Amino acid sequence: MERVLFGKYRLCRELGNGRSGTVYLAYHVELEEYRAVKVVPKSLADYDTFRKEALFLKTLRHPGIPIVYDVEEDTGYSYLIEEYLEGESLYALVKRLGSLSVKAAADLGIQICRIIQFMNSAENPILYLDLQPKNLLVCNGVLRLTDFDHAQYASDAAAFGERYGTIGFAAPEQYTGEPLDCRTDVYAIGALLYFMSRGDAPGSVPEYRNEPEYRMFDRIIRGCMEKEKEARYQSADELQETLQELQNQLKEQAAESRIVVFAGAAAGIGTTHAALGMSHFLTRNGCPALYQEAYDTSAVRTLAKNMGIKTDRTGVYRIGCGSIRPYYGEAVKLPYLYFPVIIKDVGVIRPEEKLPEADFYVLVCGGKWWEIDRTVNAAKILKSRGNVILLFNHMEKKARLKLPKVLSDIHYFFLPFFSNPFREDKAANTCYRDLWNDGTGETRWKRKKLSQRLRRSDAE
Repeated sequence: MERVLFGKYRLCRELGNGRSGTVYLAYHVELEEYRAVKVVPKSLADYDTFRKEALFLKTLRHPGIPIVYDVEEDTGYSYLIEEYLEGESLYALVKRLGSLSVKAAADLGIQICRIIQFMNSAENPILYLDLQPKNLLVCNGVLRLTDFDHAQYASDAAAFGERYGTIGFAAPEQYTGEPLDCRTDVYAIGALLYFMSRGDAPGSVPEYRNEPEYRMFDRIIRGCMEKEKEARYQSADELQETLQELQNQLKEQAAESRIVVFAGAAAGIGTTHAALGMSHFLTRNGCPALYQEAYDTSAVRTLAKNMGIKTDRTGVYRIGCGSIRPYYGEAVKLPYLYFPVIIKDVGVIRPEEKLPEADFYVLVCGGKWWEIDRTVNAAKILKSRGNVILLFNHMEKKARLKLPKVLSDIHYFFLPFFSNPFREDKAANTCYRDLWNDGTGETRWKRKKLSQRLRRSDAE
């Protein structure tokens, strides 16, 4: 027989039951909408906890918190009628996928922070005190917080005798009887971030990773889960700001730069000159490029000293329209800068040195009889890494060049003489345009368009 509560809520099926009662899916016969109905016996020892939960939910209005439509009662039971949420628990989602990416975990972490900060900063602040993956629902990418059984007004939390929490997610002070505050919830957010990115709850001694893609994220987790409250993020709001900074960095990095590596077959062949010229050519033609020393050649610092220029706050020298960053070493952490193209100058190529990954490699080399052996050896090294182009320097374009068979499938160009890599040069522009188009497979600057622009420049 069909059961209808209070003349309007038709019970459809049981959604779940636990220590504090049973939850049913109900259909509002007049509004034709589904509701979740929590049924709690008045004889229950935790009945006062239920009434407190109902009071919390009635006063809280936030997109991440279910809406309470009504509270009803009869002689034996109380009923909490609230918004029916369709989704998957965070626990089920992570167990199904194994773990979440840093980006996805940070996005959900930001949503959790917003909900908790809303509660912690209410007129009468509320502590949730049981953040764990089974109490969070993911509904079409939006996180919703459920089950407010253990929530407390901050003013009452210190005096509250019985304390609850979930092992692995509860803060140390929930076990020791120390005062609870908003930093107790911050600890649990950190444990959730750990769970999302690892697939398991943190143990008594959480393990942190040192790989670059995880380093900052794990540093944030550590800042949440410090044993001493004073060492943690001091609020969910502060934590949210840090997660947002991480998200911004991830978005910048998602717009990947093209990497072009310039290497020299020998010392003094003109690698730095050629790389600086390429960087400035691209920037002048609407494709901002960063010249970057990949190893310590001291060339950029010597250049800056003799030109009397200093770096800006990002560690970059600005010369004309160009941006030049010297080598600072592995230990120095500089602000992330996005450029569509990064020209990396590795100096003289050496077999023992690890080369950076690149979209294509440019080998600045010589073609004279006494230079060709070094050119061949260097080209073999680069060819094993990817697409390589030879850029012959100190040679005329009309020079007869007979390359060994091993290099017969490698494209090559001749770099014309131009004394200043920071100034525009018509012949150099043509060389760099053809080099770029060959390396990328693009036709970004067609011959006619570039020659027209050069004529305008000459006229000016």
